[in-house]
Amino acid sequence: MYWSDKQNIKIDALTRQADVVLRDSEDERVRYQWITILTFDRMKIADLEKNISESIYKQILETNEIDENCTLLREAIARDETQYKDIKLKNCWTQNEILYHDSQLWVSFNELLQMNLIREMHDQSLVDHSDILRTVKVIKRNYYWSFMRKTIDWYIWNCYICQRSKTSRDKSNDLLQSSSIFKQRWQDIAMNFIINLSDSSEYNAILTIICRLSKKRHYISCITDDEDITVEKTAEMLIQWVYWTHDLSSFIVSDRDSQFISILWKFLCKRLSIFLRLFIIYHFQINDQSERVNQNVERYFRFFCSYMQND
Repeated sequence: MYWSDKQNIKIDALTRQADVVLRDSEDERVRYQWITILTFDRMKIADLEKNISESIYKQILETNEIDENCTLLREAIARDETQYKDIKLKNCWTQNEILYHDSQLWVSFNELLQMNLIREMHDQSLVDHSDILRTVKVIKRNYYWSFMRKTIDWYIWNCYICQRSKTSRDKSNDLLQSSSIFKQRWQDIAMNFIINLSDSSEYNAILTIICRLSKKRHYISCITDDEDITVEKTAEMLIQWVYWTHDLSSFIVSDRDSQFISILWKFLCKRLSIFLRLFIIYHFQINDQSERVNQNVERYFRFFCSYMQND
């Protein structure tokens, strides 16, 4: 508890100033100011790092001395070159035919040797499968090789124990719910565009409109400008091929293209009492009928088009 200056008559540990020094050696506060909890006779001193990585350290030394790539790097350093291929030699140096980077031992371009080193530093019980940043920090204390961070990332991302024990940060995922289908024909339709087609009679795209109940469909040729179709053209095709022929629909299932998420399209559907159901592109669980129809159309085109699509 904190007391102000007027109320704090007796000095306690919270408000003691730094200039208050106890000079009496017999005072208990001086005698027990520092207490040794763990004494030397209770500790077992051992060089853990040497015992853990002694074998892999010898392998790295031997490979460093006889490896062809390390030899080329040493020769480039002897010629005072600043770079060898994609490797910068600014902080590299040699001693007793051993290649170093700053104070770190250079690990040769041996994928198996690099994996063994990462395994020694990452999978041991003392480290307990640490994360990427900590593993990189531990290895960088004594070892170095080109694209080391990329190699460590790849190893930890594929570590089975890390992936199995990783805490999930996502919300609880429910089962997929299929969208309901209206019980009257052409009241529930799905729309999707097939774009990036070769020009044919000034058309380069197809709008597929399918009744989700009867499976009947319309294929409408259209023109795209800069890989996009305006809302006006989409509404015009919808009125011409659906409204005049069948009736005004109540539900429209479509992806999130620019024409389907525009303010004008939403306002138009709201005024006509049309409920929109948007989904992520290539999400077959929601709009599998439209995606399947597009596949059939593209497959049909391949029968009559050459491989270069120039006919």
